[in-house]
Amino acid sequence: MTGILVETDLIVEFLTAPSGRESLLRRLMAAVSCFSTFVQASEIYSACDGESDRIIVDRALFGLKILGASSRYSKTIGLLLSSSGSLRGHRSAIVAAMALESRLALVTDTHFDEHSSVNGLRVISAAALRRTKNSDELMKALAGTSP
Repeated sequence: MTGILVETDLIVEFLTAPSGRESLLRRLMAAVSCFSTFVQASEIYSACDGESDRIIVDRALFGLKILGASSRYSKTIGLLLSSSGSLRGHRSAIVAAMALESRLALVTDTHFDEHSSVNGLRVISAAALRRTKNSDELMKALAGTSP
């Protein structure tokens, strides 16, 4: 596995986790290369109330590789928008296209159903990953084999 693309819900969980509790994102970052997109980063930054919040978000996003907008995604985004009735608009099409074009599985709970309808996109339930007990089980779940 080359890596995974994490959705906004995992980043929010990481930022709001009680002190001393290991979030799923932290476990994933220790096990595999984690990516996100400019979409998720902008969503997180939009919730910041001030500079201190932005500094916290900067630190949280530091461990992720953030994929930026590129014309290489345009054809796939257009195809997804015109062919998939279940995607709720450009945001979902952009994220799905970036995952597909980058050959990354997408990890989420919030957007699981919507993205699961995209042909060729592997979507992994964050809830299923949270149930893993150790790094071996986590890696097996990421690989698509039973823990």
